[in-house]
Amino acid sequence: MARKEGIAFLMFLFCPKKNSNKIYRPKILSLLAVFIFWNSPQISLVNLSAKTPLSESLSTIQSKALNGDSHYQGVLALFHKFGERGLAIDLQEAERWAKLAAEKDGALGLCTLASISLERGKTNRGHFLYDEAYLHSNLLPLAKGKDPLALYCLGMIEMDNPPRNFSKAIRHLKASAEKGFATAQATLGMIYFTGIGVKKDSNQAIKWCSRAAKDKLPLGMFYLGMAYSIGDGVEKNDDYSLRWIRTSADRELIMAQLTLGMKYATGDGVQKDLETAVSWLHRASIGGSQEAKLQLRKYENHLERLRNPPAVYIPDNQKKTVSRLAETNIHNVNNEPTDFQRTITPSSTTEISVEDKIGFDAIEAAMTVLTVEKDREKAKTLLEKPARDGNPVACRQLALILYKESNYKSSMQWFEKGSVKNDPESLRYLGILFFLGQGVKQDYTKADFWLTKAAQKGDLEASRYLRVVKQFK
Repeated sequence: MARKEGIAFLMFLFCPKKNSNKIYRPKILSLLAVFIFWNSPQISLVNLSAKTPLSESLSTIQSKALNGDSHYQGVLALFHKFGERGLAIDLQEAERWAKLAAEKDGALGLCTLASISLERGKTNRGHFLYDEAYLHSNLLPLAKGKDPLALYCLGMIEMDNPPRNFSKAIRHLKASAEKGFATAQATLGMIYFTGIGVKKDSNQAIKWCSRAAKDKLPLGMFYLGMAYSIGDGVEKNDDYSLRWIRTSADRELIMAQLTLGMKYATGDGVQKDLETAVSWLHRASIGGSQEAKLQLRKYENHLERLRNPPAVYIPDNQKKTVSRLAETNIHNVNNEPTDFQRTITPSSTTEISVEDKIGFDAIEAAMTVLTVEKDREKAKTLLEKPARDGNPVACRQLALILYKESNYKSSMQWFEKGSVKNDPESLRYLGILFFLGQGVKQDYTKADFWLTKAAQKGDLEASRYLRVVKQFK
């Protein structure tokens, strides 16, 4: 029906002749509805009969996505990104489907790509993709039609794309969550749990995280586990906490893997186990967590030290055989060791000394600056505080930087401070300084003294120097 003819038809229906006694309003309204239906570009039989993706099976969604439906490609992208419907979190698969959807200006695909870009630190690209989704896709019509996934995406745009509007974002997320989208439920739980953009509300956090966890969504399970870990909104329960966090970590949630690794490394609510800690930190670092990479290097070093303790030093004047010395060492487990013996202490393979813990983050940061940025001054600044506090590793690293700069007197001061804690390398360098006369008067006797102490602590390099020094005495 042509537009003009349609208007004339409506005039005929609503403006009957004066001598007309009856107006059949029900029939008129029915005809009007038909007219609007056939002439509106926004309405179609497909749209009226379409189901929400949440009411469709995963196989149906996958089939439609494989057949090129950009909307369902975007749905699958979101499902893979957050682990909906029992799927493991898979960012590569999420990105693949999102790109296919975005090529056809699919709203959900564009929003998924935006979210992934922001998480990777590509801020400008993330904001651009969110703008594209908002301005040049079917996102707003979908959200107006109360599509739960579109409402979630609209909420994240309001939250992550400046200018931020948290109150509007919460409204969209709640609308999505109430329609059963587990990712929106977990996101709401996370927001109320942390108090980001809203007042912290433990009851609301537990409510939404529990709903998402019931649908086995990793993010919901993780925050429910964290609530049990600290007793926020629920009674503290380490067993429940570990179960929820472990389940979400198994489904490849990176923050859960990092958290689980740190719990095993520090003994937070679980028995310390460095091997298990390193395993989870490794998985999180593969997933792209920079914090996991830092912690992994730290605890791998601890584990290596515990697996490979320093060798026992045997002085040249020792007349006992190795077998006899080993026998003596075993029988002296509960006694004080001799100068050349190291006691065999039955300790847990996951135990970390307090000495190792203090200042480690500053030391690691300094080493990163030194090796990556090649900035010695910045590294020295980072090392000074833990070194002044008596951390032997910080003392040694600071001394080594100064030693390489030929600042022998200053390096000696820090080596001496490290030697107080019997740091083997600090002891060795004190011996080297006296042996070579660097910053001090050459003294073979003192060199012998310090190198012997270093060798007794298992420093094999000191043993080699010691043999040379003895030739000069």
